[in-house]
Amino acid sequence: MTGPGKASRPSLARRMIQGLVAFVALVGLLVILTEPLREDRESFAEWFAREEVKPLLAESLVRDATGRLVLAPSPDLAAYMAGNPDFWFFATDGVTTIEGGAARSMNLFDGDQVNAHAPAFHFGIRHSRIALMFGGHRGDIGDGVRAWLADRLQRWLAALIVVTACTTLVIARLVHFLLRPVQRAAQAAAAPAPGQRVPALPEAGVPVEILPLVTATNAAFARLDEEHERQRRFIANAAHELRTPIAILGVRLDELPEGPAKLALRHDVKRLTMLADQLLDVERLQRGGIDGSRRVDVVALAREVVAEMGPLAIGLGSTLSFDTALPRLELRGDEHALRGVFLNLVSNALTHGGANIAIDMRVRADGSVEVADTGVGIVPEARGRVFDAFQRSGGGGGAGLGLYIVREVLRAHGASIDLRDGHPGAVFLIRFPPSGTLSVVDAGA
Repeated sequence: MTGPGKASRPSLARRMIQGLVAFVALVGLLVILTEPLREDRESFAEWFAREEVKPLLAESLVRDATGRLVLAPSPDLAAYMAGNPDFWFFATDGVTTIEGGAARSMNLFDGDQVNAHAPAFHFGIRHSRIALMFGGHRGDIGDGVRAWLADRLQRWLAALIVVTACTTLVIARLVHFLLRPVQRAAQAAAAPAPGQRVPALPEAGVPVEILPLVTATNAAFARLDEEHERQRRFIANAAHELRTPIAILGVRLDELPEGPAKLALRHDVKRLTMLADQLLDVERLQRGGIDGSRRVDVVALAREVVAEMGPLAIGLGSTLSFDTALPRLELRGDEHALRGVFLNLVSNALTHGGANIAIDMRVRADGSVEVADTGVGIVPEARGRVFDAFQRSGGGGGAGLGLYIVREVLRAHGASIDLRDGHPGAVFLIRFPPSGTLSVVDAGA
């Protein structure tokens, strides 16, 4: 089962944007809804009736082809004027004055003085200001509320869209900028290879709200490193302490008379010796004891291992062969450790593959090395665990450290190993790093 995808995880930037947009929307709604309380008015009915008329007049005052201000009554304004015979209005852009409704029978102006107490409003048409004055308006308060809300919400929605776009851009940039120290800390935590010590995560520039997390992570890493070092020292000390009594046990065993019991004890002592050696190998790997400064010929090394293990395979009734598509394959690495890899893989096949099997070690043309056997193979449910420490996939001796050491040695060389089904048997495929650290010499060289 895979974890949740990136899209389903919470985003700090998205939450900040949503929170700010919601706050702006709430403030905008409060401003709109409290507008009637803040305006000068005679009554709510008067104020809402005025709000109903203003958009009717604004959409009916237009300019003709010559740019002159004219009245083109919309159907809504015509219906309103027909239902309100006392309604009047004056509009002017400073050049043209338009009067309508009952205004034709009124003497509203005396020179430049206004003889009425009607309020004046302004709106824009084609980059010019239009002054508007009206009176005698009557209307249903419900129609006025709907007209008022439609006008304000339309303008508020446009403003909210602009605010949302600007907020998204600014907050996305701001979050990316503020979280750069956190990203650097994450990169520092991901940089070490498996088995390497994780350095302290950088705390410089980390926001104070996130600093406790980084500090706690550093403290946790420090505790893990301390525990890891304690376990490493324990394994090394235990392995060294085991070698002496095992050696003494072997010497005393030689003094016993030959027999089945002595043969079984020798087998047990051999297993104990192998376990101590493997524990020391694990400790050396954890300490970074791989010498990668020398050039190693993988083809020659594999051929030597096959020659060394051949008599043992024949003694067990099996066959061991070697084949290579390359005369020479060089890489920088630890010859002793790589020899142990090939020895472990062949020994593992002989130990767990069963009797009378064929083992083939091949160096392929792409530089990979394959160790295949025709044995009983490894059951599918155990294949994912064979490279774990103290995991044993079948019968036979051993402590379950061989393949774990193989994987760790190859990992220290930048290589990888995969287990495949051989139909029958098992196939271990080793892939070494790219040609930057690998030198392949073909037959024509």
